Amino acid sequence: MNLPIANIRQDRHVASYVSLGRSRPDLKTVLPASPRTAAQILAECDATQVEREALEASRPDVLLNGTSDNVANLDHRIAVTKVRLDQLQVQHAAAVIAEAEAQAAHETEQKRRKDLYGKAMKASAEVEKLAAEYVIEAERLVPLLAKIRERAALIEAANFALPDGAEPVPPGEPRCSWNGRSDQPHSTIASRVKLPALGTDAGFIWGEVVPLPGRITYDPH
Repeated sequence: MNLPIANIRQDRHVASYVSLGRSRPDLKTVLPASPRTAAQILAECDATQVEREALEASRPDVLLNGTSDNVANLDHRIAVTKVRLDQLQVQHAAAVIAEAEAQAAHETEQKRRKDLYGKAMKASAEVEKLAAEYVIEAERLVPLLAKIRERAALIEAANFALPDGAEPVPPGEPRCSWNGRSDQPHSTIASRVKLPALGTDAGFIWGEVVPLPGRITYDPH
C-alpha cells in the first residue's frame, strides 16, 4: 500500500476563461505541482540556506565595489531567499505531520486487514469441516428422499387411473405447485430437492439437473 503524500506547496489555480480578444497567458490554468515529501522539502531547505549564506557573504564586496542599485538588488535577493526559507521550514513541519498521520492511518488499516485475514483463515478451516459434515448429512437424506419419490410415483400412478367414484389420493405432504395455482399438478419434495456434490462439475448427491454444454452431471438414480 502506497502512503499518501501531503502536498503543502501553495498552488494558484486560475480558472480558464473564454475571450474574443487577445489571449491572456497570465490567466491560463496552472497545473498543480507534484506532491513533495518531507525529505524533499528538507533538501530544498538546506539548498536555500546555502544560497542565502552565499548571498550574505557577498554583501560586503558589493557594498565596497558596487552601486547602490547593486546593493539594493542583492538585499532584495537575500530577503526573497529568507522568505523562501521561512516557507520551506513551515512546509517541512506540515509535511512531517501529514506523513506521520498517513503512516498511522496506514498501520491502523493494516491491523484491520490482518485481523480480518486471521478471522477469514479460521472461517476457511471451519467451512472445510462443515462441508465434510454437509456431505454426510446430504447422503443421509438420499434414502429418505428415495422413499418419498417412490411413494410419490405410486400415488401419481394411482391418480392417473382412479377407480370409478374414487377421490384422488392426497400427496401426503403439503401441496406444492408453481405460483400457488391449485390447477397445477403437485410437485413432490423429492423432485425439488437438489443436493450438489462438492467440487467443480462433481454432479449431485441427489437431484436431476438439465445438462449444460461441457458440464459433467451425475445422477445415481
